[in-house]
Amino acid sequence: MEEILAKIVHHLTKTQFDDLPATVIDHTKKFIVDSFGVAIAGGSAPGCKEVADLVRSWGGKPEATLLGYEGKVPSPSAAFANSVMMHALDFDDTLDESALHAHVTVLPSALAVAEAMGGVSGKDLITAVTLGVDLVCRLGLATRRPLSWVRTATCGSFGAAAASGKILRLDKEEMWNALGVVYSQASGNAQCLIDGGLVKRMQPGFSAKAGVFSVFLAKKGITGAKDLFEGPYGFFNLYEGGDYDRESILTGFGKQFEGVKLSIKPYPSCRMTHASIDAAIAVRENYKINPSEIEEVVVRVSPMVFNMVGSPFVIRENPQVDAQFSIPYNVAVGMIKGEVFLKDFDERYIRDPQVLELSRKIRVEIDPGLPERDMMSADLQVKTKNNIFYKKVDKVKGNPLNPMDMNECVKKFMKCIEYSENPNMEKKAKEILDALIDLDQLRDISVLMRLFV
Repeated sequence: MEEILAKIVHHLTKTQFDDLPATVIDHTKKFIVDSFGVAIAGGSAPGCKEVADLVRSWGGKPEATLLGYEGKVPSPSAAFANSVMMHALDFDDTLDESALHAHVTVLPSALAVAEAMGGVSGKDLITAVTLGVDLVCRLGLATRRPLSWVRTATCGSFGAAAASGKILRLDKEEMWNALGVVYSQASGNAQCLIDGGLVKRMQPGFSAKAGVFSVFLAKKGITGAKDLFEGPYGFFNLYEGGDYDRESILTGFGKQFEGVKLSIKPYPSCRMTHASIDAAIAVRENYKINPSEIEEVVVRVSPMVFNMVGSPFVIRENPQVDAQFSIPYNVAVGMIKGEVFLKDFDERYIRDPQVLELSRKIRVEIDPGLPERDMMSADLQVKTKNNIFYKKVDKVKGNPLNPMDMNECVKKFMKCIEYSENPNMEKKAKEILDALIDLDQLRDISVLMRLFV
């Protein structure tokens, strides 16, 4: 059945900026501000300089900007490198209902194609990103199984192709083929997350690059799978074992935009740690607990959260990744410092003896009463020498039910700029922020991208 694809392709090719509700436009702009901020901060994270150096060493047609690095590279390489920067600190948006990040594949690919084409307006970019993110979220919401494939990358591949194809002005046949071609490249697994590999932060980049590559192939007439979502070997049957909710894709399609369900992250760690961090900081603030008096902390979370980030904290070959994906580490930092931010994931802070000592007292358990994939909830119990304290969280900060507004987003953006090791970014911070906030007024996004050179 190709019904879903027909509706998706029609929607992607016909929808224009003026069709978007004002609230959706503002929402997209806020998340673009957030995504640029975390990318600038992420440019100095482990693996990012190596990626930037590699793609520059390959050379090629100077089409698109590497954020915060000198020179331009071919558009697929720029999409890859900029996505890696955007995801490196695990500070980019999340879809809490489906454990995925959306803009990290869509925005870098759309930017790369826009620069390659030239003459693309801010309105064009907003439209493409909104449509690509909507598709990523709908596909993610349709999945039902626990994390195995990393859907940031698998679902994100289609969003990257959709946004890139919109920028490239593909017709219906070309857009259909672009989605089919990118399906042949869709991948991304949770094993590297569990093992702490740096490649975890690169998986969305592979999808962003594939999205760019696929739309140019489709423009040249290369054809792809047709029934790529529901065919016998289509995405949902092959990757998700046929276990999916078709209505999540189709309900309100073309009228409501699912990107509004995304969360902005207040902490630069895996979203699955955030409810536990919220609880730890609240207990610290409410009861003024001296960390030295803590004997034990028990955190109860969903099965998926337990499996992905609930193990005892161990420093392996990539300390930053180990810390980003550890409830014991993040809870320890929150209990001791009352906040969790970028510097806490630098190796010298990760090895803080006080933090390590407390992390060893933190035990994570499965709460059988929580849904399998719940990321919104955590139940924290702190036992001291003289008392026991409790805190339950069920509306994690940054979620649409407990949102971060534009002022909070701007504050996060400026803190990310301060963290960046690129002095030019700090000098240009206000100019970049102003351009992003007024993105829909830009006649050509090259005005924005020149600020990053």
